[in-house]
Amino acid sequence: MKKILLTLLIAGSAIQMAFAAAPADMVLKNGDILTENAKQPHAEAIAISGGKIVFVGSNDKVAEYIGKDTKVDDLKGQFVMPSFIDSHTHPGMVAITSSNGELAKYQLPTTSKEDTYAYLGKIARENPELPFLMVGTWANPLWGVKGPDRKEIDDIFPNTVVILLDSSGHSYWLNSAAFKAFGIDENTPDLKEGLSFFVKDEKGRKTGWVKEFALMPYIAAVMPKIEPAMLAPAVQGYLDFLAQKGVSTVLDAGNFNNEETIIKAIKLLEKEGKLPVRYEATHHLYMPSQLKNAVKTVLGYRKEYGSDLLTFNTIKIHFDGVNEINTAAVLEDFANEPGNKGGTLYNEDELQALLLEMAKHNINLHLHSVGDRSVRTALNAYEKAQKAYGKKLPVEMTLSHLEVVDSADMPRFKELGVHANFTPHWLGGTVFKGSDVALGKERFSHNQPVNSLIKAGANVTFSSDVVSTPQQYRANPFLGVQMGVTRQDPALGKDTPVFGQESDRASVADMIKGYTINNAKQMGIANETGSIEVGKSADLVILPAAIFETDIYDISKIEPSEIYFKGKRIDKHP
Repeated sequence: MKKILLTLLIAGSAIQMAFAAAPADMVLKNGDILTENAKQPHAEAIAISGGKIVFVGSNDKVAEYIGKDTKVDDLKGQFVMPSFIDSHTHPGMVAITSSNGELAKYQLPTTSKEDTYAYLGKIARENPELPFLMVGTWANPLWGVKGPDRKEIDDIFPNTVVILLDSSGHSYWLNSAAFKAFGIDENTPDLKEGLSFFVKDEKGRKTGWVKEFALMPYIAAVMPKIEPAMLAPAVQGYLDFLAQKGVSTVLDAGNFNNEETIIKAIKLLEKEGKLPVRYEATHHLYMPSQLKNAVKTVLGYRKEYGSDLLTFNTIKIHFDGVNEINTAAVLEDFANEPGNKGGTLYNEDELQALLLEMAKHNINLHLHSVGDRSVRTALNAYEKAQKAYGKKLPVEMTLSHLEVVDSADMPRFKELGVHANFTPHWLGGTVFKGSDVALGKERFSHNQPVNSLIKAGANVTFSSDVVSTPQQYRANPFLGVQMGVTRQDPALGKDTPVFGQESDRASVADMIKGYTINNAKQMGIANETGSIEVGKSADLVILPAAIFETDIYDISKIEPSEIYFKGKRIDKHP
């Protein structure tokens, strides 16, 4: 009997040891933890081992994970949430624009045409031998629907090659010297009718106003090559800024003809241990000719550059243009240009075929989609592709920007499983000017219907879409949360009118969800990050106090106490 009892005791001890929790590398306890896990919304403690979360629960239970070598951090009631994901930003473009000295040195006035000409004249007088000038940004609303003419700057710059960037970020104003340098003449074809083209006057003469990406093939042919090592520090600077704000993952939404250069710069940072985030690099389509080899290009990038931190699972398409210059694809004519409904880069059938090809390789699709016709075309293509596929299409499709969405299409996002991505720092109505005139009062008043799509059940996500160093501060996700909740730009104060519909203000809870788990779903990485759950990466942001208890007009001022990426604490810069 004694032998039997001894045997049972030993066996019981062995079973208990087998099921006992292994000591964790680190334990965070006494926290106010928002998990974004619907099955366990809140917790007090987290245990982390090997960069992964191994326990989420109570202070009592986490004690089982504390061993003699476990680091224990008493949070003393601080607020913990999943780290942010920026699912549409442009680190490469930030780096490229920061390398242009003229862009940093000069800034065109937006007060009047006369002030713009006077400022350009000043630049010309101060730099009489200047061979090339690229500066911004001229206010396109001042020139109206007909736009500027190269004759207006030819007298100021008869020999200097001049490219003036507009305030929408989607068109250029060239002088005749630039036409000559790029080999552009009256017979040069447009890139895509209704979308990317050379504007002509009533006599059919090219005016020098170039919309969208019609200039890209010519710029690529003459611009000097930029070495990845030159851009890497600027890319790192932007990514470090994001990481300091609690961002752990980014999707680079495109770099035009500098795509592979930026990829190589990211690879350099990773090799040197300086890449502070997960980096989803996209293959960026902005010319019709790119469609044929789009999937092949992504697969090539995966093979040559892919790694744990640098991934290639997305094709980004500049599917339509913008309302400010009447290139967005809209269902009804632009209010200031009857007969014009804008354009899309590809038609419905072309998009459907691409989706079916992408489904074979688990590649996601991310579309710049501003107008309601581009939204409908994309949804139609996805619906047809899914029907042809015979089941749920293994392609996460995201429509970004969504300035105009027809009410009939809102339920389709949920029905089809298509993601709706917004840029919250646009929600104050201060970033771009001119779409009010282009859309007319009624359409413009429903600009960027965030909460309408949330109520319709869509997976709504948020991102920064920052493209330059002066904009960098607007990539702060806390600023994004505040502006999504208020639809007011903090620079204008809390008494400024709400932009768009007041009913389209989102809640703080929905903004956080959109920046975390919803973004992870959009990018197809919800099994890895986006919420605080066992088995996921320990990507955490710790705040001094609960964000829900912060005045909504002070959310943008929040600074994280601590940040963890893959279980490692990110050093805070002074």
